[in-house]
Amino acid sequence: MDTGKIILNNKRMLLHYQIADYLLNTMTQSETPIDGRLMSEEKLKDLFGVSRATVRHALDHLSSKGMIVKKQGKGNFWTTASYHLRKEKQSGINRNIFQIGENITVKFIDRELEKAPATVAEFLGLDKGTRVYKFRRLRCLNNEPFSFTINYMPKKFGEKILKKHLREMIMMEALENVVGLELGVVEHEVEINRANRIISINLGIAPLDPVLAVKTSVYDQNHQPVEIAWTYFVENKYIFKVVLDK
Repeated sequence: MDTGKIILNNKRMLLHYQIADYLLNTMTQSETPIDGRLMSEEKLKDLFGVSRATVRHALDHLSSKGMIVKKQGKGNFWTTASYHLRKEKQSGINRNIFQIGENITVKFIDRELEKAPATVAEFLGLDKGTRVYKFRRLRCLNNEPFSFTINYMPKKFGEKILKKHLREMIMMEALENVVGLELGVVEHEVEINRANRIISINLGIAPLDPVLAVKTSVYDQNHQPVEIAWTYFVENKYIFKVVLDK
């Protein structure tokens, strides 16, 4: 029986963050006008099946990011900043780094159907030994190796994405425009690693040279995992900057 409630089951994310993300994604994919009003706290509580305190935490999070504003006695309203977010629809660091332009070229190395490594199967919620699609690509900046990426995704998604698509768009755009998914949360984990043999060959660097490694975990708007990827950057070709807002 359909209760009309939204089920949130991403165990990797706190519940109020899931609610905030769901509301923001729904707004960015709709025709909600600037200054559009959100549901009341009571209706949101019933919709998600959570406490009023959890709803308020979610709304406070959106407010702290400048996405909504509370008007005394009237409710919560989307801000101009949220409207601009809808127009731009930022989906993660990859859209900025990998925007294909005249100075960046993409070399498609291969697309294979193989047994998922244990970490991939666990993330995608697949049984051990399940076959997934693996994509490998090399990006060059001014004709010199810039980054090497390995993507994994379920067969039902990977079989739709072809070499020609990845010459024209980044993987997340292919998931949206070719596969037809509506993406939600994109998580990035950044660390400094040492290049193994495969990475060193593709990036043209020595084995054990330092590389900037970015692990990207992609979920759809229902918080279901759809793709996991590892990208390795030549350490002197990319400036990584973090700004902390107190």
